[in-house]
Amino acid sequence: MRHPIVAIIILNWNGLRDTLECLESLAMITYPNYELIFVDNGSTDGSVPCLRSRYPNLTIIENEQNMGFAEGNNTGIRYALAKGAEYVLLLNNDTIVPPGFLNALVAVAESDARVGIVGPLIVYYDNPHTIWSAGGETNLFSGIVGNRLQNRPLANCEGVIHVDWVSGCALLIKADVIEKIGLLDKDYFLYLEDADWGFRAREHGYLSLIDCNTSILHKVGSSLTRISDSYYYYFVRNTLLFFMKHGRWYHFVTFIGSFCARYGMMLVWNAIRGDRARCVYIVAGIRDHLRGKYGIYKQQHGRADSG
Repeated sequence: MRHPIVAIIILNWNGLRDTLECLESLAMITYPNYELIFVDNGSTDGSVPCLRSRYPNLTIIENEQNMGFAEGNNTGIRYALAKGAEYVLLLNNDTIVPPGFLNALVAVAESDARVGIVGPLIVYYDNPHTIWSAGGETNLFSGIVGNRLQNRPLANCEGVIHVDWVSGCALLIKADVIEKIGLLDKDYFLYLEDADWGFRAREHGYLSLIDCNTSILHKVGSSLTRISDSYYYYFVRNTLLFFMKHGRWYHFVTFIGSFCARYGMMLVWNAIRGDRARCVYIVAGIRDHLRGKYGIYKQQHGRADSG
């Protein structure tokens, strides 16, 4: 098998402990031709000094501020492409990988010129027999975007399957595909930029696949504890952004009804519970989409919620 150059990009934001465990697992992989690129998104937990001392040969890119998942990874992607990488692997810092996972993903990607993006089966770190994501699925009529087979047993996914998109948690993409479809859309800042990438690849004739024969562990929610309720803001706003980019006129009537019903009920439920913050985030997400305001969300008191 050919072993093309793979750039593995690890994005970190105040997640030193998770990052160290991820790097330990990557030190054991058997793929012979890769470069590891660590991108720090303005961390304040001492991540960069620690990694410089522990891994003196590690390529480290420091962003002065949190640029979000999309633009943070774009920083590493630009570097990788300039260095001649043939593939780019986006890998969450809160994942643990087995030794042969990259060999398997590259083999699937190399099997057909039509394959643009490949991902592994992703299982829960604390429940490794249960699926977190077997790729993504999207219904533009309802506006629902989510993980396939989530919370199903491992036996529900076998072989190599076609999906709408691959989770950015672990996403292998060909460099020439990136050159054709462009980088991740930084407007999303956080959430659904991977789904958008998959749709853009499909529009250029590329397939997105999941190899169910290889899996990685994911500490689901470890970053969400630092994002708090701003999750509601980004997901609401980005669902609307995603639909405007990829929806068609015939999706509109059912999408808008489904969206209003879903988030209307969510507003009512959180209002009854007295959770004012979530209500504010949902309304702000809709408002900022209508205003065309994307990127990071800055609250009225000036603090930026980060991804």
